Amino acid sequence: MTHEIRTGHSRVYNRRMVNQYEFDHRVGVGQHGEVYLARDTSKNNMPVALKVVKRKNPKADKMSKFRKQNQNLPTSPHLPLTDKLGTTEHKIRKEIAIMKKCNHPHIVKLLEVIDDNLHEKIYMVMEYLGGGEIKWRTNDGEPVLRVDQTRRICRDVILGLEYLHHQGIIHRDIKPSNLLWTADRRTVKIADFGVAHFSYAQRLAAAGQGMVELGDEDPILMDDSELSKTAGTPMFLAPEIVSDTSDPAASSSTVNVNETANGRTATFRRRRQPITKAIDVWAFGVTLYGLLFGHLPFFADREYEIYQVIRRQDWSVDPTMGVDQIETGGRYQRPQPKGQETEGHLVVQLLVGLLEKDARKRITLDQVKRHPWILHDMQDPEQWLRET
Repeated sequence: MTHEIRTGHSRVYNRRMVNQYEFDHRVGVGQHGEVYLARDTSKNNMPVALKVVKRKNPKADKMSKFRKQNQNLPTSPHLPLTDKLGTTEHKIRKEIAIMKKCNHPHIVKLLEVIDDNLHEKIYMVMEYLGGGEIKWRTNDGEPVLRVDQTRRICRDVILGLEYLHHQGIIHRDIKPSNLLWTADRRTVKIADFGVAHFSYAQRLAAAGQGMVELGDEDPILMDDSELSKTAGTPMFLAPEIVSDTSDPAASSSTVNVNETANGRTATFRRRRQPITKAIDVWAFGVTLYGLLFGHLPFFADREYEIYQVIRRQDWSVDPTMGVDQIETGGRYQRPQPKGQETEGHLVVQLLVGLLEKDARKRITLDQVKRHPWILHDMQDPEQWLRET
């Protein structure tokens, strides 16, 4: 953590500078701020991603407070949600605390935080992923990746998610735009921890299994109540996040969702089931589906409609998958002899496990990692499983 900020402009290109970092151009917008490509002039102009966030955003904080009082506001199923997660600065510090815990080949690394209380902005310096986000569909909703490319991407995401879950971290926003390529397109890393959550209970469970060691945790991470609040991107949300019940006794975990249609307002009573790391597995399933087919399994024009679709509707598959148009065999297939399954059969079988609406029956990440489709075309699957 650096507590002093020096601002100015570079001598050669007259570009904006903060400490030793020279700004280049904006490359994206995250949950809490803008992200720029910058150069670390102290390290031979090494490229870095510099996320710039205002510690206080009165407009956003006011809107967050207003949403608590009035939930009948227009929203879009295409935009991320961050409902009632506290003030802007609290969100930023939580994101920083979570990223500080991460050190893995498939997780974007936080290199430095520049935080001077005399300045209104906080700067997060992260490794720069020159390959950018995964491009997974054309403008016409067709896939752009081969099936084997999708499988390779999935292996990296599985390893990154496995690490996060062992650390007690639930990402809560797994989707193609949060998966970034390295410059050589050999590795995919998970990015954007703006709505991620640290579960101490999950961390304890991992420690009990000897997967990690317990350490001193940042107090900002110790509030598990945040996990009950909606966060993520609507079309990737798991059914347990948007589930409802008519149980009147569940007031503590029940919220009223108002939807206006034709001038009339209907109030739906919704109770969320226990939220666990299984929500990341579901989102991974939606992501896998998107990479294979160029469109998502669940879609609707309005936010509450997509919640209903996720909860109640089944999904189907296209006749072919990938830009190489490998046949899927359809959503419902007869059993095939073990070891003789078609690739389409294996994919559908995996999607059935990932997109299981009952979180208790959903396939686990360890089972996904060992699934025949994930291990397909590996020279030595057992060695990969041992090494990872």
